[in-house]
Amino acid sequence: MQRYFLPVILYVLFLIEGTVMPLITPAAWQSRIDLTSHFTFIVILFIAIYVSRHWALAYGLAFGMLHDIVYYGPMLGTYTFGFGLVGYLIGLLSYYSKANLLRSMLLIILGDFLLECLLYGIYRIFQITHISVHFALTYHILPSLLINLLFAILIYVPIRKLLENVGAAREREEEEDFN
Repeated sequence: MQRYFLPVILYVLFLIEGTVMPLITPAAWQSRIDLTSHFTFIVILFIAIYVSRHWALAYGLAFGMLHDIVYYGPMLGTYTFGFGLVGYLIGLLSYYSKANLLRSMLLIILGDFLLECLLYGIYRIFQITHISVHFALTYHILPSLLINLLFAILIYVPIRKLLENVGAAREREEEEDFN
């Protein structure tokens, strides 16, 4: 039953990204800093760490496509590719050891950094953006990493409990299917 909460939680966070975050970002920052909140992506990374890399891939593809369609950027498919690939890679990195707060936050930072660099690289290759790497790091990637890390720290305890319960339920279902 708890696994059905995941799409609802992700969808609510998706709505918050587009509606509430632009309103609460200070006006002075909006002219100088390009702050991008990826709350759905942060939860997808938590899914990769605590449940399964395959679930992270599926949710990453679904909500990445939703990002591409709703927040139509210069290209379709970049967020779909980025959310799915990075979610799967973080799931692979977290597969071999037990996650704790520090390790989870390091994986979240790494995943968000990989996503931002991947998006910047794709846009740079296809000549959609012409800003320098230094400018992108200083005024876009690092501020976005900070806001997403703060969000990840705030939701760590409740999302971890929810996802551990989902993971345990998934393992029980697999055992029942095996028997």
